[in-house]
Amino acid sequence: MASTTIEKLMLKLSAIGALSALAIAMPSPLAAATYTANGPICETTAKVGSTTYYSCNGSSHTALDISNQSCSEWNHRGMLVGSFAYKSYSGCANNCANPPPNPDCNGGAGNYYVVTGASGWDFRQLHFNTNASTGSKTCDRCALGLVGSTGHSYGAHSHSDNRQYGTRKSAWYTAVGTTCGSSGYCNNVVGKPTL
Repeated sequence: MASTTIEKLMLKLSAIGALSALAIAMPSPLAAATYTANGPICETTAKVGSTTYYSCNGSSHTALDISNQSCSEWNHRGMLVGSFAYKSYSGCANNCANPPPNPDCNGGAGNYYVVTGASGWDFRQLHFNTNASTGSKTCDRCALGLVGSTGHSYGAHSHSDNRQYGTRKSAWYTAVGTTCGSSGYCNNVVGKPTL
């Protein structure tokens, strides 16, 4: 009787060991990875106007603001290179006015998109004006709307940030040397977000 109990225990320990080895060998589905982000505007005059600080020398911002000094004239494109699921949050009236008439719309983000990653990471693009392209979709750098100024935005631009558990991180753009005045053209790399 004792040997049967020991044999059963040994079989259970062996099974646990096999499962542990399998778990170590399998990649974690929640592991974050780094991706490439290009500028959001396919117009060569698009430039970075704010990075870690507003207007490049003001209060903390920790994001990229990119504009080409126009409003509702140019597509605001998905920035992530490759196929990603962009979830749309809209409902804010299109705006080109300064100051904005509805700064609290969607918590100040205005019309925006989020790509959700692992371990609390996400990548957001804010303040766009809606058009026929607007809506949740999976795509590679497709048109999301128009460059606008919805929410808490002073002047039409694309705001993009990479956050972990809601805290904005700067490494995604500083690691590739993006600074104020850098090109925000859609064929140029502006960052390496984590998702």
